[in-house]
Amino acid sequence: MDRDPRGEGGSTAAGPTEAASHMEGANRSVDRACRLMSAFTQQEPALTLSELSRRTALPKATVHRMAATLLARGMLTQRLDGRYELGVKLLELGAIVRENLDVVKLCRPVIDALASSTGETVVVAAADWSTREMLLVARRDSPHPLAVGSPVGRRMPIPPGGVLGKALLVGLEPREAEVVVGALELVPTTANTLTERGALLRNLSSARARGYVSEQDEYIEGASGVAVPVIFEGNHPLAAIGVVGPTSRLASQVHAVGPLLRNLTATLRPAGSAGE
Repeated sequence: MDRDPRGEGGSTAAGPTEAASHMEGANRSVDRACRLMSAFTQQEPALTLSELSRRTALPKATVHRMAATLLARGMLTQRLDGRYELGVKLLELGAIVRENLDVVKLCRPVIDALASSTGETVVVAAADWSTREMLLVARRDSPHPLAVGSPVGRRMPIPPGGVLGKALLVGLEPREAEVVVGALELVPTTANTLTERGALLRNLSSARARGYVSEQDEYIEGASGVAVPVIFEGNHPLAAIGVVGPTSRLASQVHAVGPLLRNLTATLRPAGSAGE
């Protein structure tokens, strides 16, 4: 008697080609969902169906089906005007990511100590040297009604002003810092922003010698900061941690906060680095 080619249960088992095709389809769906959610930016947090279709290079019908699923899962939400936004489920997942990032866990004792000692906002940014950008990964807000802050998760170019970006540059070897500064777009954000490359490099050299970076009204009018590079991979700092606050409160405290920050982060820097 001939044996049933479908097996004893009578069901057809997927062959290697069919299984691979199914896996490819599943991966394509995941890729498309990731592309859709990555279409949103800080500058454009709400997008229409047409805008999503254009940014993802997917048909409107496909985007509409995917958006319906993501809406049901809380990954997207929809405004009354029909535009889509990222959903609160991503906020929940983002909090899990932030709290468990290695850089945040390593910096947490310093964050706690700085927040307690200074009463000002403490911020941590991770470096992406491949794009010369930084991502704000942690923030401990000041209890003062008047404080300085920036949204966690914000990605930005390493700026010529901004104490965290300058701290990352200070963490580089001087020759490499010169190369990186030479490639940066030095766009002023206040009248005090250092946009002349020679002046910026001299500023970085002085900061490297004293072991911490400080700035006053360079990135935001009325805001000052102090920061240091931390957590290195070879000669590249992976992050910077700083204290930021209103110039009216922090400017007079820079030379006290700087050494405190430098000393609290000593174990997060290579032995023999600037300021040790």
